[in-house]
Amino acid sequence: MRLTIVRHGESEWNHLNLFTGFEDIDLTLNGVKEAELCGLSIDNKFDIAFTSLLRRARRTCNIICEKSNQIPQIISSHKLNERDYGDLTGKNKKETAEIYGEKQVQLWRRSVDVRPPNGENLIDVIKRVREYYEDEIKPKLDEGKNILIVAHGNSIRALLVILNVFSLNNISEFEIPTGKPIFIEYPNTTNYTFKNNFFIKGRQILDSRGNPTIEADLIQNNKLIGRGTAPSGASTGSNEAIELRDNLDYTFMGKSVHKALYNLDLLNKFMYLDEKTLKDLKKCDNQLIFLDGTQLKENLGGNTTTAASFLFADAGANVSNMQLYEYLAKVYGYNNNFKLPIPMVNILNGGKHAGGKLKIQEFMIMPTDKVSFYKRTEYVYLVYHNLKKLLKQKYGDSSINIGDEGGFAPNLNTPDEALNIIEEAVIKSNLNLGIDITLALDCAASEFYNKETGKYQVEEELELSSNELVEYYLSLKERHPALLSIEDAFDEKDYNGWKIFTEKMGDQIMIVGDDLFTTNPKIIKKGMKENWANSLLLKVNQIGTISEAVEAAKLMQDKNCEVIVSHRSGETNNTLISDLAVAINAKYIKLGAPARGERVAKYNRLLEIEENLLN
Repeated sequence: MRLTIVRHGESEWNHLNLFTGFEDIDLTLNGVKEAELCGLSIDNKFDIAFTSLLRRARRTCNIICEKSNQIPQIISSHKLNERDYGDLTGKNKKETAEIYGEKQVQLWRRSVDVRPPNGENLIDVIKRVREYYEDEIKPKLDEGKNILIVAHGNSIRALLVILNVFSLNNISEFEIPTGKPIFIEYPNTTNYTFKNNFFIKGRQILDSRGNPTIEADLIQNNKLIGRGTAPSGASTGSNEAIELRDNLDYTFMGKSVHKALYNLDLLNKFMYLDEKTLKDLKKCDNQLIFLDGTQLKENLGGNTTTAASFLFADAGANVSNMQLYEYLAKVYGYNNNFKLPIPMVNILNGGKHAGGKLKIQEFMIMPTDKVSFYKRTEYVYLVYHNLKKLLKQKYGDSSINIGDEGGFAPNLNTPDEALNIIEEAVIKSNLNLGIDITLALDCAASEFYNKETGKYQVEEELELSSNELVEYYLSLKERHPALLSIEDAFDEKDYNGWKIFTEKMGDQIMIVGDDLFTTNPKIIKKGMKENWANSLLLKVNQIGTISEAVEAAKLMQDKNCEVIVSHRSGETNNTLISDLAVAINAKYIKLGAPARGERVAKYNRLLEIEENLLN
């Protein structure tokens, strides 16, 4: 037996964003269309239809029956009515939030046990719906009848708790779309499915390091609507979203991603996907967040959710007929005063990206924002190729081998040696050091931190305490005044080191948190309060969805702190981060050197965006 549950089509007050509750409001024209499409999409028979006494639900029920060519018995009851919003009825939700705060209004709307003034909470709704379900609906299901229920957001939430599809702990987070059927097979009521016209198809591909990763397509009528991929990091923070791999030694040394692909396929059952939803990436991402149920994406896998989020962003822009950066800016409320970011370019590698004696992981250049992105790219090109010539002259052919991100990986011994030759390459390029080109470091200090001794081996024969490392960086800055950014200068849990460093140098340079923050809004809130750093390296796959990453960015931007949108060492040819940087007005983007296809693709997309904006 199949139980089909539908929330009524959009009502006039839904459209106006008003609290509706018991008020008897009719459908909009769009709501009628939703009901008609719902009826046309349902191919299963139902014997009895249950609905509320409110017009918007009764009318939706009638339209569904008509469009699906069925004439079931229709039974209406007030017990399936929407939650009573009491004194909030008729009030605008946004205006009410401005008065009482988003958190309070969300409690009134969705809380299990908090009632709006003179209204009902979800427990009250569950009580009346349970009584009706036990007395009227369940007996018909037990008789083998197929049932249609057309009701309201909160009466459906109550029913899903009663059926044990969701618990009281998570039901408030479940978004129920208007006019979209939910199918439940009785008596196994603990699971549900949606039926979609869009289909997510995943495959295993290789990233830039040759490791397996996910590529996801969204298909409609055999046509590609959108595509997303998941990058992967080498140096990772302990609070990053979990990357789900198979861990089977006999295939790809345990790195295959078939578990993640299986989870990606499950999204076809448990997500609702239509054009309306795809046009709002937040709604897609919120479904991913809900379905996973953990902060670090331990169930679906952070690689699964990242590929899906990238996919939905691409699809959303396509169905909206917008450039991706325009679409993202619209979804997240940014203005259209688009600017091209400053590239932070890893041109010389150490640490995990290289394998030589240099402990600091990345030595970067940053061109000025006083010239076009086209010109910035030329500056990067000049310095990169002059550095290549200098390295070859001084250290031989092996010194121009490139690392994971396209930077050269010579066998140098100290940061000074690396910075000196980069500075020489800037001068050889006829550019002004400190004006046309400035310098940056990604230390990845967690990789050379000894947790047992509490010391940092920042050079081959040099181990320093946190306080000593602060002085080391101060001295490095004095010797190299063009150095304007230092990322992950301390271990991700060495909060005292971070605070001392930020206190001493935060007004001189960008102190960038990568492993420190892992693009996690909760950690960022704490870090901002305790003054750990003044800039964020934003990596979507650290948190698992674009929406959560943008939330992290806004926390920093609201405090006038810088945001750097970043690639990963294991990249694909996907160029979404270029659009994302432009969309959220990030001042910087970390791209890698202009030497490998997956890095060059991002440069080329930014050049294309600049051309679009100029036109």
